[in-house]
Amino acid sequence: MPDEVQRVATARKHAVQMRFLSEMLTPMLIAAIGLPLIGDLYLTAFEPAPWAAALGAPAALSIKLLSCAPAIMAAAAVIALRPVFAEFQEARFVSAKASTAFQVAGLLALSAFFVKALIGPLLAALLGRPALTWRADMFDIAMMAFASFVLMIGAALDAAAAALKSENDHIV
Repeated sequence: MPDEVQRVATARKHAVQMRFLSEMLTPMLIAAIGLPLIGDLYLTAFEPAPWAAALGAPAALSIKLLSCAPAIMAAAAVIALRPVFAEFQEARFVSAKASTAFQVAGLLALSAFFVKALIGPLLAALLGRPALTWRADMFDIAMMAFASFVLMIGAALDAAAAALKSENDHIV
């Protein structure tokens, strides 16, 4: 029994550290994506490259936003995991809130992959950007793996939470 108590205390300690790290890094993550995006949008609107000038400002700005959308969605996936740390900090390792957060993060990461690999290039081509490119790189594979694992963990936690609730309902 003391070993189990020590393991829970260690897990809670790690959750506190991860929650603190998440709280500290979230503004930096937002700035790392947002500041270059603002600069890129400014340059596209007021000092456009030849391709942007040929397309016009609305289409060029839309293409720039599309190119940044996967990074925004991936950052949202990371931020969506913050409730998990709060639940784990309170030693609620199997909770509906944590499983939902895992599933939301997984869906956001999966969406980021599809926007980067399929939807973004297709919409950019429809907006008039030449040279539609379909390519997958190692980051895309890593994003798919991350999304799959996080979705799987969320589904497993959801099933465990439902089983615990059912067991508790039968006891009561």
